[in-house]
Amino acid sequence: MNERVKNIFLRINYLGILHRLLLFIFAFYISLTIVGVNILNENNISGNFQVVKSAFIILESFSLVGFSTYLVHYLNKKNILKLIWSYFIYLVVSYFILITRNINNPDFRILNLRKNHFFEYRGLVLITFVIILAFVLKYIVEKFYLQNYFDSFFQGYQRSESPLYYLTVFLVVSDSKLTLIFSEIISSTMLEDNASKFVGVLSINVFFTFVTFYFIVRFAYQAVNDIRSNKPTFSLAITTSLLLGLIFNYTLQLGLKTDGALMDMFVFPGATAYQIACITIINLLAYLIINRFVITTLIEILFWSAISIVNYIKQAMRNEPLLISDFSWIKDFKLLFGYIDIKVVFYFFIVIVIFCLFYIQFRKRLFSGKILSKKRYRCIGLGVIASVITFYSTIMLNEKNGIIVDNIPIISQLNNNYNVYWLGNSVHATYRSLLYVWTKDLTFPVMETPEDYSEEKIQELAKKYIEKAKEINATRSENISDQTVIYILSESLANPDRIPGVTLSDSVLPNIDAIKANTTSGLMKSDGYGGGTANMEFETLTSLPMYNLSSSITSLTTEIVPEMQYIPSISNCFNKEDRLAIHLGDAQTYSRINMYNRLGFDKFIAVDNGTEKAENVTMLGNFPSDASTYETLLENINTNANQFFSVITYQNHVPWTYSFDKVLSATSDSFSDEENNQLTNYANLLHETDKDTQELLENLSNIDKKIVVVFYGDHLPGLYPQSTFTSNNELQYQTDYFIWSNYPTKQLYYPYVNSSDLTAELLECTNSKVSPYYALLTEVLQFASIDKDNLDANGKKVSEDLKLIEYDLIQGKGYIKKYSNFFKIE
Repeated sequence: MNERVKNIFLRINYLGILHRLLLFIFAFYISLTIVGVNILNENNISGNFQVVKSAFIILESFSLVGFSTYLVHYLNKKNILKLIWSYFIYLVVSYFILITRNINNPDFRILNLRKNHFFEYRGLVLITFVIILAFVLKYIVEKFYLQNYFDSFFQGYQRSESPLYYLTVFLVVSDSKLTLIFSEIISSTMLEDNASKFVGVLSINVFFTFVTFYFIVRFAYQAVNDIRSNKPTFSLAITTSLLLGLIFNYTLQLGLKTDGALMDMFVFPGATAYQIACITIINLLAYLIINRFVITTLIEILFWSAISIVNYIKQAMRNEPLLISDFSWIKDFKLLFGYIDIKVVFYFFIVIVIFCLFYIQFRKRLFSGKILSKKRYRCIGLGVIASVITFYSTIMLNEKNGIIVDNIPIISQLNNNYNVYWLGNSVHATYRSLLYVWTKDLTFPVMETPEDYSEEKIQELAKKYIEKAKEINATRSENISDQTVIYILSESLANPDRIPGVTLSDSVLPNIDAIKANTTSGLMKSDGYGGGTANMEFETLTSLPMYNLSSSITSLTTEIVPEMQYIPSISNCFNKEDRLAIHLGDAQTYSRINMYNRLGFDKFIAVDNGTEKAENVTMLGNFPSDASTYETLLENINTNANQFFSVITYQNHVPWTYSFDKVLSATSDSFSDEENNQLTNYANLLHETDKDTQELLENLSNIDKKIVVVFYGDHLPGLYPQSTFTSNNELQYQTDYFIWSNYPTKQLYYPYVNSSDLTAELLECTNSKVSPYYALLTEVLQFASIDKDNLDANGKKVSEDLKLIEYDLIQGKGYIKKYSNFFKIE
């Protein structure tokens, strides 16, 4: 055994290893100097930075001589032609990435090659100089009869194509566009005038870039040889994965295109590299699992094409990107295809057929066989990918207040800077990349742990608000359970009269405006634009606000509800048999049926998958009319019982079509003809809602029992271009609400509230008693809601109290459940 180990060590070519190490060091120092000097030349430097620049130049000089010495072995026509081809291929790839990074730049002109630096000369000049220097060294060796010394020095050196790979890497790191990216990454160190930190951060990022591009170039060279020999190899799989990453990074972001910058950037630094890397890793994982080149490539093309198309359609219809939670819709093809043009489905089906025929025809002639023939190599590959995913997942999971560890290449820069998380997933998918949003969905915690969270703190809050409930109840005489309560979520209802630049031929919501003038009413802050219905539904019922949760949360009903052991809801004040949900769509959408089951609703009336099927449904546009929804509601009111209704309308859902005579026109000079057509359709649909809602309230007025209605729009329609809200971003999230009753109630003044405030407002409006939980929410409504520009000390304390209770319910230990009377109205 010892002899065998000894022989293994004796067979190692230590000189060869030393040569490869020297070549690597020379090439790395050249790359580091290229980037470092280019950055320093583009900035006004002095003092220590001048010293750094001089050190870079000295290092590069020695490294160029050392590297050129190795290059002497590669001076032939074939290798020079390879470098020329590499240069032109790189120009095309680099420019394509630049196009991708400027998707949101309306002033970018693809054909303006000179202005956009298509021809990158820095790298070409450098490698030309290196080649000339190698020729000079070769001439000196031959002229002065130094060949024996030269050969002696290179004894043990095994030739490979590595110097060619390094020369191609020099082209990459010399790129002015890459220099700009590096400048953005390390700009803070220059502002701090910290030369040592500058060198450290630069070295880490250049090393990561250098090694990455070395292997990319190496695999690309090998892939070209594999294509010529028609062999399915791992190098070919890696190169194809990366190529598809480049292409589909573009198609994904094209679907999220918006004309404008955010924080003076059209895409955040690191976003493009991150998404390309993610797509590449996913593709490579597929190659390793399936282990066949052609079928895997076809599947990947179909998969990413489908993702790109659906992402584009969803963004266009709802101003929201494709999210991880949306994949739950796959099981409901009927509903899914209802949102997609049948032509798109047909063409995609044709493409699938063509791909299948192509595979059947060429599977044995084109790259046939396994990519990796030995299982251990596949296992190693899968293990490496699993390690990379685990490493980055661990980093993301261990974030604190949304911040991860610094100095992790790409991801630290992308995640930790440019804090605009309040703008929502659409903005982040556009400027941080779609797959970054997916990563956040999968890794970030539902809610940050409050610093003072503990059992003792929850106990303190329970006692505090038990006393507060007693104090409030001393001034109130009614019980909410002694009447019928109806929550009506009106799909996409938000008065277009508030939208800048929109001209209406007449009032769209005259009846609702009149109702608002005589009731407790105002504007409600929505947590979504163009979507998020189920989230508003959850918030109004439970009074648990979304603003306390991670910005990565996209669907409360699918991501939060299944994990909660107890769900507080105003519906809990009513008997189970008297709780009814009405939605004339599919009850399984966003797992609604599961949420209402958890809330103990006895009946869910829906067109599909409810506990009871809706009858006599009439359509208006593409969806069941509000008149049908209201008729279903009226048919189920029991005058002998106190009921709770959660009603979700469907009529005004995207896409908006209106085939009747239009009584209104709605236009904007800044909208396209198609956008104005949609806006007019939407306005006429809203006008129908207005009339039907007035008729509903008239019918409710004639019922001899106390009834109160909480009516609100869930979000604005996603038809308005982002530029519409440039002057006032808040308008994008403001809908209408009112609280109406068929008996006299107080008219309160709450002009601007969160959806989670509505129940506390309902209880105050009806002079109803509160539980300790609703005592807390009453405090939030009065002192810490959205209408308060700056919270005072009491407001901040109340806000923190709610955050503690919400955390305990959603992600904490559930200590509050020990106080059973906390959620009871006594």
